[in-house]
Amino acid sequence: MTRVFGQLFDDKRNGVLALKASKAFFGSSRDEQHFEVVDGAVDFDIAATPRGVFYNVGFKDLGDTRATSFTLKWTVPPTGSVNVGSEKAEPSTPATTPPVNGVQVKRLASELSTALELARTQEREIADIQQRESLLRQKFDQHKRDIEQVLVQRDQHIARLSIVQAPKIKTVYKEVPVAPKALEERIINLERENKRLQDLNDTYYQAYVELHQLKLERAQSAPVPNTVTGISGSPRQRLINKLLAN
Repeated sequence: MTRVFGQLFDDKRNGVLALKASKAFFGSSRDEQHFEVVDGAVDFDIAATPRGVFYNVGFKDLGDTRATSFTLKWTVPPTGSVNVGSEKAEPSTPATTPPVNGVQVKRLASELSTALELARTQEREIADIQQRESLLRQKFDQHKRDIEQVLVQRDQHIARLSIVQAPKIKTVYKEVPVAPKALEERIINLERENKRLQDLNDTYYQAYVELHQLKLERAQSAPVPNTVTGISGSPRQRLINKLLAN
């Protein structure tokens, strides 16, 4: 795109500048293009015209919808900008490009070689990165499959453990013999005899204690009164006398 600017009208009018290419070309069409004119000056960007093509240029007042009357023909060079000024003439054609010398060619060739080498290096790095990415993806997919397999095995194991089997109930019949009546009576007699022997043992123990006390008293004072030895009758007294005689 080429910038077109400058004081096109000295009377500082306002309006619209209409441009229409003589024939359509790449980057433009044959339809009119309108650009604003402020105080007689214009400033807009437009596609440069190729060889054999020009723009028909005409001015219109604001709000004028009639067909445009073209009064100028412009060729727009492919330069950065064109100052149309107040001459109302076609912009000058671009100057001839100076020839390129050998130093510039060598510099451009060196820069191109460096750029190509950098591009090849980057391509190799990109290929290496893509290869590593592929390996990582393969490892990730394998790891994912392993995890899924472990989870499936875990679920199966849990399902097997969750199966509750009903406990087997085994009824055992045990016969307990009942003692006959004669045996029960014998057991009662034995218990009664055991009780009597325990009472007799207690009596013997008490008699032995009393005998020991009597011996202590005899040793300290006088002989045992005749009332003790003369009394007879109870088994307890007979036992005491027998122990004293010994």
